[in-house]
Amino acid sequence: MSSHDVGELVRQAIAAPEQHQPQLLAHLLTTLETQPHAAPPIWSTIISIITDERPLPLAVWAAEVMRLALCRPLLDADIRIALAVQALPALARLAASSQVGLLKAALQCFASSYPLLFKHACGGADQQLWTNVVLLKTAAVQLWRTGPAGAKLAAVKVIQRIIQTQTKGTADPRLQRTAEPNLSLVRPHHPFLQPAQLEDDANRLLEECITTLYTSRTPDVVSALAAIGANLVKLRPAFANLVITALTNWTPAALAGMSNVHVRSVEKTIRACLTHLLKSGHGSPFATQINDFLSRQAARMERAVAEARQQRELEASRKRQALSDEITNSSKRRRLDSAPSDAQVFASSDNPLSTFDATTLPVAVVIDLIINNFQGISDATFNAAIEVVRRRLPSVESTPAHDASFSAPMLSGPSGYQPPPPPPQVFVKAEPVDPLKLDLGAEELDMKAEVVPEAESDHESEADDAQAVDFDFDLAAEHSNTPTELSTGAKTAMIQSAMRRICAAGTDGASPAVWVPLVARLITRGLQPEGEEDDDEEARTRRDSLRQIVFDFIIADLQSRMEFARLWLNEEWYTAARRKDQDRPYDRWLRRLLEHICNFSSNKDKAFSQFMIDLPEIPSEEIGRLCDMCLNPDQVQLGFSALRELAVLRPPTRAAALDVLLSLTTHADKLTRNAAIMAVKRWVPDTKPLSASVVSFALSLYARLEVAVPPEPEPEPAAAPAEGEDKDGEEDMAMEATPPPEPVKPPFALVENGKVIDRLDAPKTLGEVVQHVELLLALCVKNPDLLYPLFEGYARLQPFAQESLQSLITPLVRSLGLKHPKILEIIETFPAGSDELILRILTVLAEGARLPKNIIEILKTVAARQALPARFYVLIIADCDKPSIIRYLPRIITLLNNTPEEKSVIRSCFLSVTAPPSQLVGVNHPSRTKSDQITAVELMTLLHKSEKESGLKCTIEAIAICFSMSDAFRPEVLAAFMQQLVDEPVLPVLFMRTVIQAVTTYKTLQPFVSATLLPRLISKKVWETGPLWEGFIRCAKVISPHSFAALLLLPQEQLKDVVEKQPTLKGPLREYVKQKTGSNKARSAVLFEALGGEEDEAEASAAGDATEESRAGTPSEAGGAEASPALSSVGGQGIDFA
Repeated sequence: MSSHDVGELVRQAIAAPEQHQPQLLAHLLTTLETQPHAAPPIWSTIISIITDERPLPLAVWAAEVMRLALCRPLLDADIRIALAVQALPALARLAASSQVGLLKAALQCFASSYPLLFKHACGGADQQLWTNVVLLKTAAVQLWRTGPAGAKLAAVKVIQRIIQTQTKGTADPRLQRTAEPNLSLVRPHHPFLQPAQLEDDANRLLEECITTLYTSRTPDVVSALAAIGANLVKLRPAFANLVITALTNWTPAALAGMSNVHVRSVEKTIRACLTHLLKSGHGSPFATQINDFLSRQAARMERAVAEARQQRELEASRKRQALSDEITNSSKRRRLDSAPSDAQVFASSDNPLSTFDATTLPVAVVIDLIINNFQGISDATFNAAIEVVRRRLPSVESTPAHDASFSAPMLSGPSGYQPPPPPPQVFVKAEPVDPLKLDLGAEELDMKAEVVPEAESDHESEADDAQAVDFDFDLAAEHSNTPTELSTGAKTAMIQSAMRRICAAGTDGASPAVWVPLVARLITRGLQPEGEEDDDEEARTRRDSLRQIVFDFIIADLQSRMEFARLWLNEEWYTAARRKDQDRPYDRWLRRLLEHICNFSSNKDKAFSQFMIDLPEIPSEEIGRLCDMCLNPDQVQLGFSALRELAVLRPPTRAAALDVLLSLTTHADKLTRNAAIMAVKRWVPDTKPLSASVVSFALSLYARLEVAVPPEPEPEPAAAPAEGEDKDGEEDMAMEATPPPEPVKPPFALVENGKVIDRLDAPKTLGEVVQHVELLLALCVKNPDLLYPLFEGYARLQPFAQESLQSLITPLVRSLGLKHPKILEIIETFPAGSDELILRILTVLAEGARLPKNIIEILKTVAARQALPARFYVLIIADCDKPSIIRYLPRIITLLNNTPEEKSVIRSCFLSVTAPPSQLVGVNHPSRTKSDQITAVELMTLLHKSEKESGLKCTIEAIAICFSMSDAFRPEVLAAFMQQLVDEPVLPVLFMRTVIQAVTTYKTLQPFVSATLLPRLISKKVWETGPLWEGFIRCAKVISPHSFAALLLLPQEQLKDVVEKQPTLKGPLREYVKQKTGSNKARSAVLFEALGGEEDEAEASAAGDATEESRAGTPSEAGGAEASPALSSVGGQGIDFA
């Protein structure tokens, strides 16, 4: 419905006749509840209804619309602020109304609007608006002080909002509610809002509330003040000390003289507020103070209950004594009135028993006599007797009745009639028979009634009475003094009728302490005499019919009749146990009742848990029924609450209830699983009988992750039928032999005696791993000691489970925090095989930043004690000393896998451990700094010396990272490195590769290499190490012609090997020899012999180029540029000299 349509409906409702207006307004209110966005367009109309003083029904409706728009968070805050600003005049008009309902609506709207109006005023736009707000606030406070009762209660909420808004919010950013206006919103030097004055007003109001809490004689006001005090403690922790102290020092002294019900209600409210604060954590600093008060309050409430009970007993005793005295005095007084009685109307003139007082007989005897007499007369006789009584009524009413002692003289006269002598006194001694076999008291069983009727003379009958057929009821009784035996069906019908009447009357007929046991025992004991066996099917059917009546009565209003159901089932159980019945009605009717509860109850039925606890016995299958309730969203709270209470308060059902709860902790549905986990984890570690079972089950679930997932069996190929066989027949047989589909398993484990026995397979997905491990993770929050078995068992888990656990443990680690002692203990003890999981913890706790100093120190201690995975050294390498850096860095290098992420990690490590270039003293003789850092020369040297530990491939990547750090690894640094390393007794395999990379990157290093490095290598007989010799030749090729002088220092055989492997060097070398040797013919001849003849130069050059391209895979680059790799195999590892 659009806003235009709603506005049109409002106009129609206002203009409608008075008799149709309520229905239209109710429909409009319902529409606005479902479509709150339609309220702003008609807001001006709503305001005008109140300000223009329209009729009361319209004003009440408009107030309800305002309450809907302002008090419920259905609209955005900005829209509500605008509505509150417009509604201010209307609220002021309502606050001045004499109608309590309108007053309450105005106060409720203002309580919700005050924070919004304050936020609007903080902008400093409208001082006049704030003035109107202050006036309305003053009126609300005055109503709280002197207004009617209903307005006072509504004003209490206004007081809370004023105090809450005019004080500063909490400083803790985790607890701040940014949407809640408070004094912190007022900017400095506000034109009309004075923060200090507003805060003083709030403090004075709070002090007045506390004073009223102690002095008010209105229980509802005291309860409301206690409730807002608890809210203020949660929203404004600064008031916690004042409010909690006030509540814990409260006593009902001001409520003296009030009824016990009112005082007890206030006591319960204050107890609930303090208990809530204690459980929510806001009252934890005052736990001792609160607990002391609750103890004193409990003792005080018990004394009040005992005094009230004693007072009631005294009052009842006084009333009984007064009633007894009244009856005694009444029997002694002589009756002087002459009004006709009903006995005269129904009396028979010629029956000697007409004067007998039947009221003295027991009720049971009278009922039996009436029923038997009615069965012994015909309908005609009965109707004739009724007609006689009808005709007698006028004459009896016109003739006054007299006492018997005065009637005889008055009736004597000419007629000669003499009244018959008075009948003899009749003494009736009746022993009441208890047909229901009730457990009555001894006084009731020994009751005796002795009746002495008064002798009264009969009056003369009128003529028409004498001629009429006069039936004597008493004579009928004489003729039928032997009662007729009722049939079984009649008895059953009579009892069923009585049962229905008793149940229908309920508390109106008698106290529940009387009629509830009566009905329960009538069913279980009244229809079968004690000690008599009754296996008749008809008898059982009769009893079940009565049980059906009671069952229908209970389920008609289950919530209020749960106690009746409990008493009835207790009677059924007791009777069956005493008679040792095999087929107990208790089991059948309990099952039916629980079936009804499962089908029709909801989470609002709070009495169900108590009903289950009070049952004398709960079969195990009925405990399983509670599992179905836990799976129903409408009954989940009801089911879990009942299971919790049964596990805690009923030891016989503890195991079964706990099995159901533990099975639900493995449910595939997250909501159901979390509800079950929340139910059981509260018992850990304090509730000893249950804590051990829950922890054991959680660990057993975790251990199931060690089981390997069985491979799915491959379907066996069907054997091909032999020739001539009837294939169609076989196919038909196969179709007929197809097994039925397997039933769907419930998505949670079957648990017995705290162990999984079925329905939980080995996990294959992340969700299935969660089903196994989430309970243990939740318990670790309550009992951090379980962290050790969690980490200790990690090494035995399947790889997929290990990967899943690394992601699932993140919330647990964040909830415990980095400073938790158990986290530190786990990191320090470092259970074997839990490296990856501990690394995950450190990664989560670091969250991209450096770890705290204490964590790093712990890791350094562990690293010194045992070898760790390389990832751990990355975390601590920046804080290690130089010897540790030299020891750990080769292990960190092993992380390289040619990915950008790992390269970035290693680069960061290099930057953190190397000294800045400014600390380098010299090029030729670099010296280490006095700090714990290493120089770039030392880093490059360390990489080459640890190539075996780190691996050639990883070392090559690490050296490439160093070359990318051009600020640190400048040419002079590389020259110092090469000069330092070349003097080592054994050169690293990758040394020449790095030299080639250096001279390729920095051309300025070529003279240094040719003049210093290559001659030094020749002196060390580099040709004796295959990979180094190959690198030497490659380097000579790259830096030629700078290397020619060094090459001529080679022995003749090695020089010949060089030109054979690099034929392109032969020609330039010959030319170089010609220029350098000059007249030294002998030396030239030797060199030319090693270099080969001139006639083969062109062929050799071409062959050399082809060989070079074949070896490198790509053409060589001119000018000594880097060529493609030339690989040599040493020890099974290839070396790339590119």
